[in-house]
Amino acid sequence: MTRTVQYRELAHVIKQSIDDGQFRLTGKLPTEDNLMKLYGVTRYCVRNAVAVLQESGDVYPVQGSGMFVRENKREGCLSLGQTRGLSAEFPGKTVQSTVLSLELEPVGDALASRLKCKASDMAYTVQRLRLVDGLPLALERSTYLKRFIPYLSEEIAQGSIWEYLRNDLGLNTGFADKVLYADRLSSAEAEALGLNAGDPCLVVEDDVYLANGEMFDASRVVYHYERAKFFTLADLK
Repeated sequence: MTRTVQYRELAHVIKQSIDDGQFRLTGKLPTEDNLMKLYGVTRYCVRNAVAVLQESGDVYPVQGSGMFVRENKREGCLSLGQTRGLSAEFPGKTVQSTVLSLELEPVGDALASRLKCKASDMAYTVQRLRLVDGLPLALERSTYLKRFIPYLSEEIAQGSIWEYLRNDLGLNTGFADKVLYADRLSSAEAEALGLNAGDPCLVVEDDVYLANGEMFDASRVVYHYERAKFFTLADLK
């Protein structure tokens, strides 16, 4: 790994090592100096990568003892505290996306106030069925402002849009406001998820922002009530 590596890339590499059990024997990460030597990166890169892992709940600090690896957070659960893409939530499983529609069109009055833009602003709206190991998990509808995401194709949408935004477009994503509530499935939603119209569902609405505070994505994700479980980290200080 070269010294030009970005800290988010390093965080991904370390996270993969955690998932592979590389630090299971000691239960904690190597020291900053050892991580610098191990990955050939700067102290700045290591500190920021570890901060990302701490924020996502993968590691936690113990004063005077180092940075410890958090035990499996809840296998098969989705994090309410992070918005990092479905693929990252299910390591070792096959995550697939079926693109149901992809349109480039004006945002319109209904979403303009939510996206904090003009109704005439152009945006990509993509609807996808998300499957894990071949089973429908969620029906997702996301709207991305074109001024931040200048190009989005069906081929890209079949993969990880989140990785495309960060790795290919270089967007510095910041935070998301989330709303979680229960609802009942419409006929179209039920058909896509393999359930019955009127069945219960879990809905998560995300308003996603760049690090500079500009909102670029508004989404609504309807989850299969029998397959979706969520967790969040609680700060007890």
